[in-house]
Amino acid sequence: MGFGHVGRRLVSLLDEMADALPFTADVIAIGTRRHGLAIDARGLDTARALQQVIRGDRLSDLHAGPPPDEATGTGLIAAVAQRCAADAARGHVVCIESTVLDITRGEPACTHIATALAHGLHAVTVNKGPAAFAAQTLAAQARQARRWFLHEGAVMDGIPVFNLVRDTLPGVRVDGFRGVINTTTNFVLSALAGGQSFDHAVAEMQARGIAEADPSLDIDGWDAAAKTAVLVNVLMQGRLSPHEVARTGIGHLTADAVRKVEASGDRLRLVASAARTPDGIRASVAPQALPAHDPLAGVDDTDNALYLSLDPLGELGIVQRGGTLTHTAYAVISDLACIARSPIPEEHS
Repeated sequence: MGFGHVGRRLVSLLDEMADALPFTADVIAIGTRRHGLAIDARGLDTARALQQVIRGDRLSDLHAGPPPDEATGTGLIAAVAQRCAADAARGHVVCIESTVLDITRGEPACTHIATALAHGLHAVTVNKGPAAFAAQTLAAQARQARRWFLHEGAVMDGIPVFNLVRDTLPGVRVDGFRGVINTTTNFVLSALAGGQSFDHAVAEMQARGIAEADPSLDIDGWDAAAKTAVLVNVLMQGRLSPHEVARTGIGHLTADAVRKVEASGDRLRLVASAARTPDGIRASVAPQALPAHDPLAGVDDTDNALYLSLDPLGELGIVQRGGTLTHTAYAVISDLACIARSPIPEEHS
């Protein structure tokens, strides 16, 4: 679902890495808002699909068989499930959700994931909406269906965060975190400190496919707030929406203000954080002037970093140097490998 920058990089990366992966994968359906829907249970020609979308053409001429009952995302998911139900030899069917984040309610991504699970499909998302708005509900639905709901690509691209905690830190409690987890704002702040203009830095992130055509979700702090909600909901078993994260973006900052902070010896970074308190989990996103010795102060350009506060292990840091679309696409591949290793989640085996 969705065939934008991440979806296109994913299909090409699956091809590039085919010989190294512990599974084989066929793309049997693509659903988009602008280019239509296509299903072929034998496997779509992804190279041709890429060419069609890049040219701005519809995907309908790649479609095989009767059209879905409804030409929507949920209709496509239901049609895929129906056509593959009798062909268990083909393997495990996974719905990959990569549509654009809706910061209001997380739709239609939440409905796409719920529909996939209801029809017996596994679900993987790089869209932050499902885990930011409905993490506990969708996780419960996945448990009941004995299917995976995975979202490694929702935060810090392909660097393991959720897999790390789930698979390697049994019994550990996450009490909080601090991080620089939005690539666009981090790049813009680094660029301003280096003398570039705000608009030029944003345009460069758009050209790389990292910032959206409307970058306000990044600049206003909404993307970081959504990621903060995902981390709280999944790692800390919270129930926060992005709207409950105290949020301040960087749109009000000028190059002079950033350079003034830098001249004092500090570094200005958009910091996402959360902590357990007697009144519940408190979370925020805001630009902060960090002393040079703070590990987050050294996170430059397209780097990301996240420091988890763990009981009983203390602080654990995860750093990504130079995040790209390839990292985000690889997160989907790592989730697919998890499903291939254990088609039924281990706690239900």
